[in-house]
This record gives sequence, structure tokens and C-alpha cells, in this order.
Amino acid sequence: MSEGLLHPLAVAEAWKKVGRDVAIATVIETWGSAPRPVGSHLVIDGEGNFEGSVSGGCVEGAVIAEALDVIADRAAKTLEFGVADETAWRVGLSCGGRIRVYLESLSFDIERLNDCRDRREAVALITSLDDGKAFIAAEGQEIAPALRATLDGAFRSGKSALVEVEGKSFFLNVYLPPPEIVVIGAVHISQVLAPMAKLAGFDIRIIDPRTAFATPDRFPDVELVADWPIDVLKERPLDRYTALVAVTHDPKIDDFAIAEALRAGCLYVGALGSRKTHASRLERLRAEGFDDAVLAGIHAPIGLNIGASNPAEIAVAILADVIQSLRTREIVARDSVQQ
Repeated sequence: MSEGLLHPLAVAEAWKKVGRDVAIATVIETWGSAPRPVGSHLVIDGEGNFEGSVSGGCVEGAVIAEALDVIADRAAKTLEFGVADETAWRVGLSCGGRIRVYLESLSFDIERLNDCRDRREAVALITSLDDGKAFIAAEGQEIAPALRATLDGAFRSGKSALVEVEGKSFFLNVYLPPPEIVVIGAVHISQVLAPMAKLAGFDIRIIDPRTAFATPDRFPDVELVADWPIDVLKERPLDRYTALVAVTHDPKIDDFAIAEALRAGCLYVGALGSRKTHASRLERLRAEGFDDAVLAGIHAPIGLNIGASNPAEIAVAILADVIQSLRTREIVARDSVQQ
């Protein structure tokens, strides 16, 4: 989940560092037209200063008042609020709803949580609603077997949720890095793919050293870099939450980016071209030391097989393929464990 430039968790960490007492309110369940999604935060210090939102302004005053009591006695509590229809209209909703908010004093390792977020690592804060204990788990980290499948599913979906495991109630708040699509090639397909990807919630950047192709007029409101991938990707590397889409047909431009994506373990690596073109590409990548098991992960022909026959349809197929890869990706076990 994302809270914008000034994330409440970053504010909470800063307050903690200067010795302030901090309470954190989190939306753990919603019904109807709730103003804020599950997982949203409001942080409050001992003086009543706050950052974030759990209701778009409807119930923040009540939550802040309760937070001061939680800070004083260190006892977590769960609050439930109804948002009346007339109040809902004022915050842009068509009807009312209800929300449950979990309120706790800051006791978990917020520095580690924010460090994972800053390094673009998926991480979850797992809170027992039975005893208030909370711990942090990075994606792929070893965890109790009873929670493993549920947490892996949350990491794939990106959705925070209340869960029941072996008769105990937990709230899983998952924080995924914003998924990114990096397109190699400022071509017609990219012109259609860019706005669709943004609508689907992806960050997108397009890299192409050919200045005749990579122009702001052809790609308005898109991060566009008219330079070689070998230079751009060294400055800003790919990672496991990036999808690499290579569409130039030119091995001098595409090959380095594809190789970097394979090394980084990107969630998706796709390359445009015929089967003959791809066979030649595989030979070049084998020469760089990639084995067939790794090369089998390249999506080529690129995109889902929907019979796409023009740039717009190919863009749809690519985006669908990327989303499918994101939501069904394998959760890779980590070597070390820290809780």
C-alpha cells in the first residue's frame, strides 16, 4: 500500500527517533463504501499531532482521542465506526459504510519495516489481535507453517486482510514496492502500453537510445530516457518487482536489458520477435553464460496468446501477461531469517 510522499510510517519512525510516544491506527476491516482501504494508517504522537488517515476526515478526531489513552496505558484496542451517508457525501462517497480500526502503541521494529520499504522489498507486519504481539516478515522469509500459504497469497495479491489461523486472529498488513514496467523501445506498442500500465497501477519508464523515437511528443507524461540501456540500468537497476519488456527488435539495444532482467530476477521478462529471432537471441544469451532453465523464463513470443494483430492488441496482451506474472509469481525462500 502507498500513502504518498509523506508516508505515516516514515513520520512515526522520525517521531520515535526524537523520543516521542507514538500510536498507530490501522484500518483492519471495512464494509460498504469505506473512505480508506484496509491497511491505511493514521499515526499520532503524545501531543495529538497526527499524519495519515483512516477515514478521509470522518472519524479522525475520535481516533486521536482514543490514541492518547493507548499511549498512556500501552493497551491496544479495536474501534468500530459507522460513516453516515451525509458524512460520506462530504468525502466523495456515494453511500455510508463501516470501518474497524486497530489502535496500538508503537512497539514493533518500525526501522526494519521502513528499511525494507525503502529498499523495494515486499514486507508484512503481522499482528495478533488476540495478544497484540506483532512481528515483521519479508517476502520469502521463513515463518510458521500455518501462516505460510496465507502470507504468500497476500504478497501475491498485495491485499492486507484479517485472517483466522488455527483459531487465532491475525491482521496481515502487506507493503509491496510499486510494480514497475521498464520498456526497451519507444515504438507504437509502447505508446499504447504506457497509459494502460499507469491506469493498472504500474510505474513505467521507456528507454530507447534512438532520439527520433524517444520524443516527449510521442510519449507525453511518461518517464522517457533517450539513452542506451547499458548506461541507464547501471544508474537505476532492475529488481524483482520490475517487468522488462523489450520491443525494439534490435539486439544491440534489447540484449543487455534482457540479460540484466534475468540476473535481477525480474517478475517478468518479455521480448518481441519471431521464433527464429528468439532462437538467435537465446544463442547469444547462452554465450553469456545463461542456462536453459533461466532462459525458459523469457516470454517470447511476448504477451498472452490472444491472437493480437496490431500494436494496441499486442500492448493489451503484454499488460495482461505482466499482471498474470505479478499475481502468480513464485515466492522465493530467503536464506536468512530475522524477526
